[in-house]
Amino acid sequence: MKRRMLTLTLLAVTALGGSAVLRAETNRRNADIIPASIYGTDDRQDYYAADRTMKKFAESTVALFPDTVIPRDEATGGYKLKSLNLKGKYNLQDGERFADQPVGAYCSGVLVGEDMVLTAGHCFRPDPRGGPCERVKLVFGYAVTGAGEMPSSFPAENVYSCKAVIAQKVQNDGADYALVKLDRKVSGRYPLAINRGNIGRTTQLAVIGYPSGLPVKVATNGSVRSISGKGFFVADLDTFGGNSGSPVFNLQTLKIEGILVRGGVDYVYDSSPTVSEDPRNPYAHAPGRANVYSQDGGRGEDVTMIREVQALIPQTEMERYLDEMQRQKAAQGNPARPAPAIYMPGQNTGPQVQPAIYYGPEPSAPEPVEI
Repeated sequence: MKRRMLTLTLLAVTALGGSAVLRAETNRRNADIIPASIYGTDDRQDYYAADRTMKKFAESTVALFPDTVIPRDEATGGYKLKSLNLKGKYNLQDGERFADQPVGAYCSGVLVGEDMVLTAGHCFRPDPRGGPCERVKLVFGYAVTGAGEMPSSFPAENVYSCKAVIAQKVQNDGADYALVKLDRKVSGRYPLAINRGNIGRTTQLAVIGYPSGLPVKVATNGSVRSISGKGFFVADLDTFGGNSGSPVFNLQTLKIEGILVRGGVDYVYDSSPTVSEDPRNPYAHAPGRANVYSQDGGRGEDVTMIREVQALIPQTEMERYLDEMQRQKAAQGNPARPAPAIYMPGQNTGPQVQPAIYYGPEPSAPEPVEI
């Protein structure tokens, strides 16, 4: 894999130069399968409740909206979010988590280049579930920033348009991804690091995205169940429709291992004499509830491996930093775990990366800091 890295980087540069050909491979079998379900305890957290590192990562994720859902406010120049909450949209029972929070996003994504977002392939046309590039808005900062502080609008600087779909692949029994070029470079946020190696079968995982169109949620209690030979692995992550395209992180290396693309059923509705799963019309049934499995139950959630698209993703500053930390730890005889890091865009001197935690003691190391 290391021998191929230079070639992959060159391919990424070529793709970003504007001459890349759109590759769309669509397989519409099982088109109704969406990422879904809770495994064990629902450990999803709002942005304000997550730890500092996960907050920084969440700031580099993006929610995909149809442009009709966030119309432009000519008075302010920003964008308004239409008023609809989770309970109202899905006809849910009282007591469901996040029931009163707004919904509107239909997919998730993550910044992997200065103007490049990685998401699920089925979030865009020509897949029938996706939106046309010119009608999709990609929004940063869709988050609950404090208890009861719900988002209702977005400043123009947080809202981007899809300029082009660089690459796309949709296989409902395999890999599913899209790389999207934005209408301008993203400011104030940083591209995250991807894993260019293999994923381990015991890897502990986190996922960040927009379940059911809600403001961003962080879940950090996932693990790998199995690894497919078709470009994806299966994990027990607490995700729903709307999490399609969510980055899935390795909690040890803090690199992206893949993107969430498929899963079980979101909500179940009591309907005599059977239970209906994800009906087209929720209000034709009694109020529903989130579908909950034991931690090792259900089908699991499918995650497209990052290696399926890594050739088109340039190496980020954060990725170089984490790689260097891994090399330093290996030289010190402790290769198992690099120091977690938060990438901090510089004010005047260019981007900088500073460690969030130091693993010491080492004679020349700085004092431990907590961020």
